[in-house]
Amino acid sequence: MRFKILMLVFITSLTFACRRADNSGGQTDCQYGAPEAIFQENQTGIAVHSFKVLNNEGIEEIQFANGVDLTLVQSGCDHIRQEFRFTLPGSPESDEPAYWIAQSIILLRMMGSFGPDYQVFSAWAQLIEARAEEIKLAESLELQQGFYVRIDRILSANNATLVLTLSNVP
Repeated sequence: MRFKILMLVFITSLTFACRRADNSGGQTDCQYGAPEAIFQENQTGIAVHSFKVLNNEGIEEIQFANGVDLTLVQSGCDHIRQEFRFTLPGSPESDEPAYWIAQSIILLRMMGSFGPDYQVFSAWAQLIEARAEEIKLAESLELQQGFYVRIDRILSANNATLVLTLSNVP
């Protein structure tokens, strides 16, 4: 029951983040409307923030105070998708799936600690942690009915990118 309440909070959060704007042009026929920024420029824990809408996608770029960079792409008209691309400095400690799942949980909890408006990220962290053994990299997993997660990574010489996708369809 607790997770259903948390998921309701998530849906509400998505609705507010992607609510229909009066001047949204082609987005008026979309269930979720035009995307809007999730984070605020003056948010504690955020060093740099920008947000723009390109071709019905919201692109939010953030540098957290701890040095982690995030590119958040929100897309979807009748189905919502949020892709978090965390650029982690340095080489990863491991390439085992458990490492990337744990990093996802840590980063979601970090964002959830920004205040009451961001508690939905802590809820996602709890769901992922509860189902961690079932998660396979680069595959969508339905955490609860209508709530999916996909975790993947992109490795390079100087850093690694953790790709975390939250959506309401696989």
